[in-house]
Formats: sequence, structure tokens, C-alpha cells
Amino acid sequence: MIESPLTLTFGTFLVLLALRVPVAFTLAAASLAGILVSPVPLPLSVLPTAMWQGVNSFLLLAIPFFILMGNLALVSGVTQRLVDATMAWVGHIRGGLAHVSVIVNMIMAGMSGSDLADAAATGSILIPAMSRSGFPAGYAASVIAGAATIGPLVPPSVAFIIFAAATDASVGRLFLGGAIPGILLGLFLILLAYVVARRHGYPRSDRMPYRRRLRTTAISLPVLLIPFSVLGGILGGIATPTEAAVIGVGAVLLVGGPLYRELTVARFAHQLIETLKLSASIFFIIAAAAAFARVITLFGAATAVTQWVTGFTEDPVVFLLGVNLLYLVLGCLIDTVPIILVVVPLLMPTVNALGIDTVHFGVITVFNLLIGLITPPYGLTMYLVCRMAEISMQEFWRYCWPIFVVLVGTLLVTTLFPPLATFLPDLLLPLR
Repeated sequence: MIESPLTLTFGTFLVLLALRVPVAFTLAAASLAGILVSPVPLPLSVLPTAMWQGVNSFLLLAIPFFILMGNLALVSGVTQRLVDATMAWVGHIRGGLAHVSVIVNMIMAGMSGSDLADAAATGSILIPAMSRSGFPAGYAASVIAGAATIGPLVPPSVAFIIFAAATDASVGRLFLGGAIPGILLGLFLILLAYVVARRHGYPRSDRMPYRRRLRTTAISLPVLLIPFSVLGGILGGIATPTEAAVIGVGAVLLVGGPLYRELTVARFAHQLIETLKLSASIFFIIAAAAAFARVITLFGAATAVTQWVTGFTEDPVVFLLGVNLLYLVLGCLIDTVPIILVVVPLLMPTVNALGIDTVHFGVITVFNLLIGLITPPYGLTMYLVCRMAEISMQEFWRYCWPIFVVLVGTLLVTTLFPPLATFLPDLLLPLR
């Protein structure tokens, strides 16, 4: 009796997804189909009630503020100052602009918490600069796409906030959990960029005099106020993630306005409207995913998944490797938000039963889904950088496959060595 409505619910979801119906409408329609055929009568009010409960969270208010912070950084001179300062110190290394791309994305990760925002902010400056310097456009785009995946790993992170909302995990611990894997990924990408640059003879800039380096660095120092204000507030116990996001927006306004004088009222208004549009679409997806998760949970999906997985294996490593494969496939097809809100609650009972740390699982989840953003057919970041570089997807992947290998390799290292994700949370924010 239970299998039939569950099958119809998932079947409706897959059919509508295959027809390219927007994912929020797909989730809502599949939820409604499940309610209508439920063997136990369910009132239609379950749908709007579950949708409202899905977004009725103070924690989720951090999302629009982090998005706004990233959007404002794009037009306030923040990104350009970071590029200038980083170029002063590593531009003379072989393939200098590729190293600049990775390092700037690592710093930008402490502001926006969004893969797409980081790719847009850094790509708009560095892809044209790399092309003018003699780098192939496909390589420039692939470096930006790979480096942008660091964004949601290094705190703050919109994806970790959504994961925390779905699992009641600590946002602060999740933020810290992604720091070491994110930095490790950045170091591997820098090493890869150096090897590729040496092999293909990619250009480097002239070494800048130390006095000019120091002057350029001093100009960019106020930018570091932004991530420190956000992370300091959270880790110091002074502010919640939502309050820290508001502080971060204030810091960007201060740096981009009175200090750099590039953030005008018109630019602020435009980015505010863009933030509202993006936030509305994200919250619609969150609401629909919450309803879908509620319906399939009522039909026993979580219990069925737990019984199936534990019947197949009770080895946490085997389970996590299987989850990696599942996420990599799903990430190629569906947006990050519905995967976190629908799939993660189904897997959490098994995660708890196998004794897997929630922070470790959260880092693996987000890491996997970020890789999906640069892989076809869904890859939003891939499409963004291809459009910015004016290249085809084939040209992009001609240069991106080594970066993909590095991403998957770093993911496997993080999967097999849990302390990479749990060391900092246990050290700085231990569970009581």
C-alpha cells in the first residue's frame, strides 16, 4: 500500500524533471500527486503548511544577506583590489594569472559563500585578463570554474546553511568543517596550475618592485575586514550566522562606499534587486523541497532507504563512497538545494546509525554537489564561464578534465580522512 504512492510521487518528479519543468514546480507537483493518492487520507493543507514550515527559519535569513554581500563585492571594487594585491605577489610565477584566480577565489569565498557569485566576480575580471595575456580562453574559463568551487567550502557558505536547516546541525561547526578541505583544494589547484603552465609555457608577469607590492597590498587590506567581520562574529559567539551576514553586508558597504568610492546608490539598488530575484527563487525551491520531503517521509522513504543501505553494507567507508557516486550523478542533473533538502534527510538515519560525523557528511555532501556545478548537463557554473569566455562546452572540457580529476581526488581524500573535516570544529566549537 505504501509503495504505490511513493512510486507515483517519485515517478511524477522524474517525468517532470525530464520534461525540463522548473525544479520548484516539479517538486510541488510531485508532492501534490503523492497527497492525492495517499492510502491514508491527507488534507491538501499539508502542501502549503509544509512549504511554509520549510522556509520559516531565522537561520535561512542569512542566505539573502550572504548573496547580497557577494553581489555588492562584485561592483564595489573589492574583487579588483584583491586581484591587484595577489598579482603583486604571485604574478611573476609561471602561469601567474592562474594562481591569482585560485587565490582570489579562496579569499572571495570568505565573503559570498556562493560558487556562482565567486565565478561571476572573478571571471569578469580574470578571464579577459588571461585571454589578453595569451592563455587559451578554455583554460581561463576552466581555472575560474574550478577555483569557484572553493567558495561554498570555505566559510561562510550558503550550501552549509541549507544543510544545517535540513539536519539541525551547527552552522558554525559546518563552516569550520569546510575550511581545511577548501584550503587543501586551493593548494592542489595552484600546484596543478604551475605544472600545466610549465608544460605549455603559459606566460607570467614581470616581478613587481617591493615598494609597489606593499603599496598595492595596503590598498587592499580593508577588503580583509569583510571575511574577518563575518567569521569573527560567528566563531566568537558574538553573532548568529544571520546577524553575521548582516554585519558582512555593512562591511562591504563601508569598504566599497566611503573607502573605495565605487559603490554608488544606483549600483546598490541594482544588486539589491538581483539579490531579491535570486533569493526568491531559492526560497521557492526550499519550500517545494520541504513539502516533497515531508510527503515521501510520510510514505516511509527514509525507513526504506535505511533498511536497504544497512542490508547492503554496514561499513561507513563503503557507504560514503556509494554516497559520493550518488551525489556526483545527481549533481549533474539537479540543483544543489533540492538535493540537500530531499536526499540528505533520507540518508541521515543511516548516517547516524553508522556513526558518521554529521559535519564530515555535510562537507562531503556540499563538496560533491559543487563538482556537479561544473559538469554537464546541469553545470550552472560551467555554462556561466563558457558564456563569459565565449567558448563551447567541448572547448571548456578540453581544458577542465585535469581540474575535475583534482576535485574528485580531493573529495576522496576528504572522504577517507574524516579529521580533515572534523579537526577544526572539534578544536574550536566542540560539542557539549
